[in-house]
Amino acid sequence: MMLPILGVSKRLLFYGLPALAAVSWFPVAAQEQRLNPVHDAYADPDLPFDHQEGETPPDDSLAAAIAETFTSNPVLAAQRYDLRATDDEIGIALSGIRPTAQMQVSGNYDYILPGSITQAGRPLSDQLNDPHIQRDNVATQLVIDQPITTGGRVRSAVRAAAATSAAGREALRGAEGDLLVDLIAAYSDVRRDRRSLAIRGKNVRVLEATLDEIVARRDAGELTRTDIAQAETQLLAARVQHNAAEAQLEASQAAFVAIVGREPGNLAEEPDLPGLPVSADEAFAIAESANPDLARAVANERASRARIAAARAEGNPQLSIQGVAGTNGPAVPFDQREHDVTFTGRATLTIPIVSGGRVRSLVAQAKNRQSADALRIEATRRQMVQGVLNAWNQWVTAARNLEAQTLQLKAARIYYEGTFEEYREGLRSTFDVLYAQNSLRETEVALLASKRDRYVAQAILLRHMGQLEARQLLAGAPILDPAEYTKRAARRGALPSDALFRAIDSLGAPMARPQRIETPAPATDAVLLPPRAGTVQPRSLVKHGVNQLPGEEGQ
Repeated sequence: MMLPILGVSKRLLFYGLPALAAVSWFPVAAQEQRLNPVHDAYADPDLPFDHQEGETPPDDSLAAAIAETFTSNPVLAAQRYDLRATDDEIGIALSGIRPTAQMQVSGNYDYILPGSITQAGRPLSDQLNDPHIQRDNVATQLVIDQPITTGGRVRSAVRAAAATSAAGREALRGAEGDLLVDLIAAYSDVRRDRRSLAIRGKNVRVLEATLDEIVARRDAGELTRTDIAQAETQLLAARVQHNAAEAQLEASQAAFVAIVGREPGNLAEEPDLPGLPVSADEAFAIAESANPDLARAVANERASRARIAAARAEGNPQLSIQGVAGTNGPAVPFDQREHDVTFTGRATLTIPIVSGGRVRSLVAQAKNRQSADALRIEATRRQMVQGVLNAWNQWVTAARNLEAQTLQLKAARIYYEGTFEEYREGLRSTFDVLYAQNSLRETEVALLASKRDRYVAQAILLRHMGQLEARQLLAGAPILDPAEYTKRAARRGALPSDALFRAIDSLGAPMARPQRIETPAPATDAVLLPPRAGTVQPRSLVKHGVNQLPGEEGQ
């Protein structure tokens, strides 16, 4: 598949964004790249140390790593619980229209030193038996309260909680995608670095053999001490590269352990990623509808719009009914027959009249936050476009490099084989052999890097498209569905009467009317101011009232 590198201006103009570059397409050459036909007449090179022992069969795979990550990664598990806590807001909001019941038990004891007037009103027998007054009492109440309407508060709170839950779900989906990108990168890094370390080790062994041969030829009088120093320099440099490759492999394995929670085994080759787009237009179309970051921004704006209605509802009347059943009587000696039993029913209508500007301030605050969330949708869309562009171009660039480096490796093998044979015939210098050897190994390492970059770029592109999900990568693996807990949170404490009272509460509920977003008018004749002469004096923070309320400038 021939993929074009995508320029910036065409894609941004397609999505209504300003163009940032003048070039839109860099087409790939139609002809297939190949080496000069002169090489077809010769057999493939047979180089020293090519025939090594075969690799250990793989016992670990990307699918196994993904499955273990999604069941054991603590960061992902914590984000799932954060989402559950967000879903619980739905149950909290719904509780505002459901009945509540509470039992109240109170007891009191009075010890009175009566004054002359109280004492004179008591019977003489009481005055003689006990000059003081002692009273005890116990009262119980069962209070049931059913809101009839909250003025739309519950309706708006439920809508805001549902939208916040949807935003949290998209945030979790984005976090899972980011984790998969990190896992795929770590998996590919370990494979690349293990093979790079093997190449560096082979390079050291070849250079050691080359040095032995140079020393022998110097003893025979064919070469000089300078040739030995050249080979030693290259050998020592190769050992330094081998040490660096070991350190890089350790770092890659540590990243794998941090994500998966175990050491990587003998990793199998990376499988093809499903859902890759065949064109850039397809990638943008899918990202527009499935990108989790954009979907999260849209859900956040929907939640902030519902909070505008909730703020308006603070000024609406509320109606509730209450039933109370209670008893009241002496505590000691306790006799149920001496207790009064009372049943009370009441309806309460609360009409806000003056709130001191609180409701208007809540509405203004909610509108400003909704405007900010609306602007974040566009900001997120631009970031999405940038992410798709960068990932697509990284994929294309790595694919082109891989194609070129595959041919480069063939040429480097021919170059090294011919140089080494000509060196033995005295037609090439020691430097020529060492240079050809280094070119071959560096090409092998670069080829591994391009394979890794292409695969990771594909994963990043799928992440921006919203298609890098465990359910699409794993077949038959148990995947946690966050919607199940959302339903459970909404059903917690539910009653058959919920639908009736929610319908009543929605009558006359305020609508969410966002404010008009104010932006500065574009200045077509704007020019940069010339630099000022002299030193600019710093402004006094206290003098100009920074972080002060109006009217406090002179205080």
